[in-house]
Formats: sequence, structure tokens, C-alpha cells
Amino acid sequence: MTRTSALARSATLICALASALVLSGCSLGSAVPPSPGASPAPSATATAAPVALDCGLVLPVERAAAGLGLPANSLFDPSAQTAAEQQPNGGATQIIMQDAAVALGGLVDCSWSAPDNGTGRLTDDGSRMLPRVSVRVLPNAAAEFTASEPDTDDGLRGLHPADLGDTAYVACHPPEHDSCRAEILVGTTWVNASVSPQPTEESFMAFARTVVAAVQAADAVPAATPLKRVGCDALLAPADLTDAVGMPDSQSTDYEVPGTYTSGIHPVAESRSGLLHCGWSSTDTGALSGGVLVTVLPGAASVWRASPPNRANSSIRFDALTGLGDEAYAGCGGDTCEVDVLSGDAWVLVKQYAQPTGSLDGTKTLAATALANYLANR
Repeated sequence: MTRTSALARSATLICALASALVLSGCSLGSAVPPSPGASPAPSATATAAPVALDCGLVLPVERAAAGLGLPANSLFDPSAQTAAEQQPNGGATQIIMQDAAVALGGLVDCSWSAPDNGTGRLTDDGSRMLPRVSVRVLPNAAAEFTASEPDTDDGLRGLHPADLGDTAYVACHPPEHDSCRAEILVGTTWVNASVSPQPTEESFMAFARTVVAAVQAADAVPAATPLKRVGCDALLAPADLTDAVGMPDSQSTDYEVPGTYTSGIHPVAESRSGLLHCGWSSTDTGALSGGVLVTVLPGAASVWRASPPNRANSSIRFDALTGLGDEAYAGCGGDTCEVDVLSGDAWVLVKQYAQPTGSLDGTKTLAATALANYLANR
């Protein structure tokens, strides 16, 4: 499963710009003294229109078309793809949660694509990468930008300093990614921009400057208080995994801890949302108990209502589950079993995979334990 799966995004950003002009009255001729006790007449003032930091500002279709060198009417929003256009995916609910997490974490995530024009590189399945332009913006992220390596281990090596914003790094690399990418700090706002297939660096820089100018024009976004994160070891103990699914000598991994693969703009936004993404595997090389994944997203009640697990385009077939949280679904597909629970505003997903198949009863037990421990420690 990759984050580039064609699953529909679960959160939509709405552009709202409003303007107001307040004009006060004035009189010509000699001034008339105000009556005793009367309030002074207001002077003529103008209220500046609010400028929201959203996709309508940073990546309107006209700017995307200019970045790709294509007509605006040839582009489409890939997040608007319908479920009928997508292949069922065993990680569908996982991707819904992670897409929602970055939105809850304050990331403005915008992109436009165009149909295959024969210029994109071939992928492993023989299809071509579609022309695509993306801009991601995260306010109040100067510290995270500074702490992040500008050249993260994502295949786009060789980023070099560029004259954009306050600090910036740019790279254009064929043929592996066949794209240009920039990591930019504008004030305290982190901007990530990419265009594929690879344009000239000169044209990419021109595109990036228009994005920087748009970000500079936006109103400041208030900083949110970070949510408390619950550690993975607080969710499930080794004994829980042994008893429920027969996993001996389990070891946990916190996939949201900052590191080589979690230093980019996306993981930072996920962390701000309070997302937990934990995995357990057995250190016993002879064990056949597979692995366990637990994902928890607080503040996700509206996401669940909009995209419940039983309506996700998943290869797992879900049935309603009673007696766990406020609402729950469970099911298996292939070697994987999954339980999703909504309790209050928290969405808890537990997935267990093993050969030849996962244990649904064991996964239900782990979900109940993980939920109880999360609620007790949040």
C-alpha cells in the first residue's frame, strides 16, 4: 500500500474570500458643532478583505496549468475521483484516516492532474505517471522545517539552496521521479511544491515564486495547541498480543516518531493531529503470527460519519460489530482481519495479518484492549 493510492480524500478544503468596504458620511461646507453628549461622527475607513490560506489561494487551476504548461480545461482534481474509478484496497480505511490526519493537523494539500499525454514515466504496471502539480502548505512550522533534512530519503536527492521565500531547497531529477520539487520556508510557513513530468528548473522556479507570493498574501493562521500523544506501548503489551493472536516476543514500532522517513511535511502534520500509527511484530523468526497494526485518530467523528469503514472502497468486507465503542465494524480479507471502532471522537483501527489468514476474534480482542488503554491514557 502506498500513499499515492487513488483513494478519494476524506477531507475537502473550502475557499472563502469576503470583502467589505465601510464608508462613513461626510458633509460639505462649514462644520456644525456636535450636539452635547452626541458621539463623534465616524471617519471614513476601509476593512481589508480576509485572505484565507487555502487551495483557492495557493493553487488555483490557472496556476496549476501554468506550472504544467497545459490548458486549464484539461486538468482535474484527483481528490474528486469516485469510488467506482478506484481499485479496492485493503488499506482503504488506513488511507482515509491518514488523509484526515494531515487536514486536522493543519496541512493545506492541493493538487491538479491531467490525463496521460504520453510524457510521464512508465510505472511498474506499465501505466504512465499522469502530469501532476502539487502544493502542500503547513503554517507555524518553522522549527519543523529547520529540523528536517532538506533532502529526505525519498529518491529525490541533490536538493540545493534556492532564492525562494526565506529559505528554500530545490531539485529537478529525471528519470526516477521525473519531477521538480521545492521545500520552502515563507515566514513561519512550510511550503512543499512539485511538478511532474519534470519542467525546466527555470520554469519551475517561476511557478514556485507565484506560490510563495500567494502564501505571503495570506492572513496569519493561529497556532494550535499540540495534542498529547499516547505511546504505542501504552496501547498493547506483549502479553496482549500473545494471548489474543499467539504472537510471541513482540516488539513495537512507533511510525510517527521523527526520523528518516517521518521528517517531511506530511508526517509533521500527521503528528500535530495526534495520529498514532503503531506496529508489532514477533522477534521470533520461526513464528507464524504475522503482525499487528494499530492506528488511532482523535477528533475524527466527522470523518467517520462522512467515510465509515463499511463504505470504504476496501477489499475487506465489513459487518457491523456490537458491544464495542459507539459504533464498530469488523471483517477479514485474504490474510488480514480488521476492526474499526468509533468511541466519542476517536477512531481506532486494529489490523492483524498472518498466514494463511488473520484471526477475527483475536483482532476484536486487541481492538477492545487498545481502545480501553487509549481512553485511559489520552
